[in-house]
Amino acid sequence: MVAAIADQTPSTAPSVSDAQLPAPQARPGGPTRLSGHADLRTRPDFEELLLVLCGRATGDVHLDLGELDFIDVSGVITLLRAAGTLPGTSALVLRNPPESMRRILELLGPAGGDARVRVE
Repeated sequence: MVAAIADQTPSTAPSVSDAQLPAPQARPGGPTRLSGHADLRTRPDFEELLLVLCGRATGDVHLDLGELDFIDVSGVITLLRAAGTLPGTSALVLRNPPESMRRILELLGPAGGDARVRVE
């Protein structure tokens, strides 16, 4: 599955619903690929997408961030918060995160180093 995060005006912004997303699974369909920008302007859509994915999860949620053009601190914090909603010991597994995201996670250190987020 590919999910694009776009900066759109509120009147044209699509809503993410359970019906639009397949149930995230441990690996059968591969990771959900994210593209676009995850910043302060797109945070509401990004957060909604992540909360739907994590809310429907029965195990780890795998995200491929290789096509994500940009992610700022608010986007990283949104990822960390969404990971906290996963059931049990499930984790948010991040593949191909942008270098800027790796640096943000390093800077956040223990405050952002939630065990429910793994970088592959």
